[in-house]
Amino acid sequence: MSEVIWLGVLLGIGAALSVGPIFVTIVQEAACRGFSSSFRVILGSACADLVLLLPALAFTWVIQAVAGARFWVALIGSGYFLYLGYAAARDARRLWQTAARPAGNVGWSFWKGVIGNLANPLSWTFWLATGAPTMQRSYLAGGWPGLVLFTVVWFVVASGVEALVAYLVARSGRAVGHRGLALFTGGAAATFLILAATLAVTTLPA
Repeated sequence: MSEVIWLGVLLGIGAALSVGPIFVTIVQEAACRGFSSSFRVILGSACADLVLLLPALAFTWVIQAVAGARFWVALIGSGYFLYLGYAAARDARRLWQTAARPAGNVGWSFWKGVIGNLANPLSWTFWLATGAPTMQRSYLAGGWPGLVLFTVVWFVVASGVEALVAYLVARSGRAVGHRGLALFTGGAAATFLILAATLAVTTLPA
């Protein structure tokens, strides 16, 4: 089960540290309204992820039943993780050099997390392209208990990292700044690259 936990931790950290609309909303809510408000954004985003998890899980069942599908899904998943790592590294460099960053909305906290996640096409792409092969690998490594463990670890780690960032921002009383966001994005880039390598080594044939 150690591999399952490793996959859940990596995916959770990578997703949590990716600078996008939800992450920026969490940071801004923490800076403007405190930890409680930003934590409601995190809960809303996690609820939306449960919805996004269902098509990814269904896709996992399909590739289990189709001969040869595992290889191609793992290949696509590894490639997409590489792309996410490249994009995050590029964004980290841009954020470090300039003060430009995405703007977040101000408003209803919990529903900001739900709508912001479900309305983002990249969230759907992320779960189908990376969640399916990672969940499938977790199922192969530990069966249904392994898949459940992966899901729990992913949610706990992702929400925990986001909550830690929100707490630190709320305690400081100000936003982390563009260089802080650059460091978070660089961390996401590193974890996505490690995920790509892990998926390739453990799933793809030698």
